[in-house]
Amino acid sequence: MRLYIKGDYTRKVPFGYRELAWKMWFKERNGQEISFSHVGDDEMLQDDFFFGVQFDKWRFNDKRWNHIPYDKNNPWNSFSDETITLEFEKTFITEWRERGEYLRIATTHTDILTVDKRAMYIMAIEVAGAIDGKISEDDKQTWMDVETFKELHKDVLSLSYDQATDISLEELKSLKPVEDPLWDEEERLREEYIKIHGERIYDDEDDE
Repeated sequence: MRLYIKGDYTRKVPFGYRELAWKMWFKERNGQEISFSHVGDDEMLQDDFFFGVQFDKWRFNDKRWNHIPYDKNNPWNSFSDETITLEFEKTFITEWRERGEYLRIATTHTDILTVDKRAMYIMAIEVAGAIDGKISEDDKQTWMDVETFKELHKDVLSLSYDQATDISLEELKSLKPVEDPLWDEEERLREEYIKIHGERIYDDEDDE
């Protein structure tokens, strides 16, 4: 599943990655803080618009997830690991040498559980709102402002985490995890780019 954002990239988001994750799911539930895995930090989110996050559903103390089967050997074959990644659309392919014109939010699978769909929508709203941006959900064919996007998806956005989880548990009975072909295509394009331009050589300043 993918969303695209365009806006004023000279602006910075006024929050860090933890606050963004709290907005997407919750900060604390029944006295326990959310457990999530992530790639990126405050600086990468605010300066580079890069952040990958995964709510650790099966490892969080929410008993509703306890007995849901998933593939421990290959979590990509299940909904246990649903990574939601914000980045410029060309950063991975070009090893951060080019950005591209648009930000992209993409998930592991083509269709995702409501609890993660709600989180993805909130990420798009928060980022687009911070940079006076617009959102596309049809591969950049049409664009809408944040308020229009909110109205379009109000049924999902109005849900609480607990309500979204209850719906997701029902979805697990029939929804099949299909990996988004975007990720294989990204790997292929990256290999082609490296063949032409060579692998990036990082100096000490890049490492820092």
